Amino acid sequence: MLTAVTLAVSGFFVGALFVFLTIQGLIFAGVDVMNAPAVQLVISTVMLQGVAFGLLALGYLKLSGLGFDFLALRRPTLRDGGWIVSGLTVFFVLYVAMNFAISALGIPVAENQVAQIGAKNPDVLLLLVPFSLLLIGPGEELLFRGLIQGTLRQTFRPWSAIVIASAIFAVSHASALTGDGQFTYMSVVFILALILGVTYEYAENLIIPAVIHGVYNAILFSFLYLQVT
Repeated sequence: MLTAVTLAVSGFFVGALFVFLTIQGLIFAGVDVMNAPAVQLVISTVMLQGVAFGLLALGYLKLSGLGFDFLALRRPTLRDGGWIVSGLTVFFVLYVAMNFAISALGIPVAENQVAQIGAKNPDVLLLLVPFSLLLIGPGEELLFRGLIQGTLRQTFRPWSAIVIASAIFAVSHASALTGDGQFTYMSVVFILALILGVTYEYAENLIIPAVIHGVYNAILFSFLYLQVT
């Protein structure tokens, strides 16, 4: 389990380093990045999910000797399409049900900083739609399902690996939250992450949770854009 936690921490550490270096480079070039949170968000998305997670995965698979065969990755089939549709359906049913319950019970829930920045800069939300499909979904699933859940699977039973990886994934969102109800927010993320873990374990194709994750985020960003414009 220590390896799984180390992978998660390393992913965000490397990502933070890349983001810092990119921002410093832009500042040196005369770009006013510090007063442009929307630009910072774009840089963070590209350098974290797109670059850092990918390089970490490549480095870990090479240095550990596991190779790319460690990842359950293959060309999608018609059956995989069924997994994607089913996964998205369960995702949104659970999301709506949990939000309804939270609202009905009056439980406070934290807000993601991405949503706050997007509400003030709607155009960024449109950019986050393709980013979700191309970077966020694939990048996060590569790290949390492909590497972390896969590593845990070598030691634990399937469901234990899924639960632990989902918990690590949920906690990783803590730094992006503001306001009361952070545990509530992370609990929702944890439950949704279980769906991603199950699809990866039983469909045996990393592309499936990556697509589900990416499409889910893209739809949420699209709805948020419609709300704020």
